[in-house]
Amino acid sequence: MSDAPKPKFDPVKLEQLNVAKDYPMEPDEYEKLFHHNCYCEMAHVNAKGFPIVTPMFYVVIDDILHMSSIKKYRHKVHHLEQNPKISVSIHNDGANVRHQKAILIIGKAEISDDEDLMVKVHWDIIYKYFSDLKTQEEREAVFPAIHTPLRTIIKVIPDKIINWDFGKMLEAHDPGVWFGEAYDMVKDL
Repeated sequence: MSDAPKPKFDPVKLEQLNVAKDYPMEPDEYEKLFHHNCYCEMAHVNAKGFPIVTPMFYVVIDDILHMSSIKKYRHKVHHLEQNPKISVSIHNDGANVRHQKAILIIGKAEISDDEDLMVKVHWDIIYKYFSDLKTQEEREAVFPAIHTPLRTIIKVIPDKIINWDFGKMLEAHDPGVWFGEAYDMVKDL
């Protein structure tokens, strides 16, 4: 990779930039990262006003991010019912700064117990995260463990979505999205 551009570190420029406006991801890279990254970090505010960040499995249905959680034993659902403000961060595991890309969704959480939606989300989670299950029979055996009576869906209704490409910030952009081992789990979905 000797032909790769050398990063340029301009401290004044780096302090004054607007990453979302000045260095957005390429549309195809955004779609790949949004739809195929393995995890997201969901942020909400707890009952005492503290920000809480939780790593979550997620799936995208109709370009809307969906997560599954448990109502009774997980505080996040109760907190989101009280204060539906939410933000979600999705980023790849690019170890080199020129490969790092990120998406930030700011919006409202909608808690849903709609059975059809829960079934769809839970099957999508099985197909995305249980790639070692090769037969439909194996997947069907897992479904009751995921689709439980205390489950609910957290649907993220975006008010604002921003994204950025760190490589562009340093004038050292490499096209593509690097997932490493995480991508190998979902690349064939």
